[in-house]
Amino acid sequence: MNDLWMAREHLLKNDLSFVIVKNGEIIFESREGGVKKILETVRDYGQKLANSALADKVVGKAVMLIALKAGFDSIYAKIISKSALDIASKVNKSLVYDEIVEFIMNRDGTDICPFEKNVKFVEDPEVAYNILCNMVFK
Repeated sequence: MNDLWMAREHLLKNDLSFVIVKNGEIIFESREGGVKKILETVRDYGQKLANSALADKVVGKAVMLIALKAGFDSIYAKIISKSALDIASKVNKSLVYDEIVEFIMNRDGTDICPFEKNVKFVEDPEVAYNILCNMVFK
């Protein structure tokens, strides 16, 4: 089983928010949802994440740009936004998803996610990472 399918299976079977697998080994998993935890993980693990697989329940543009910054070589999304799909189509990454949505909404479902709003016009993963870190780690 390759890393992406291993990450996907582990995510779905254990009701996790995201899972990272590298060389057949789970290197990180979290039940904590949202952009903050994946930002912390990328910040803390750095280059160790390069060439690994990410399986995430919800991938919007913000998470996709973080994933590109981290150097994941394959990504599974249970739910992916159209803007995340657009970004992914411009790079050569293995991508598998189950459902496409127009937007990622905020937690109470009343508006677009604030992280998505802040990277709406951003295409550069490094720029997006800095914007998102400034939002989370002020």
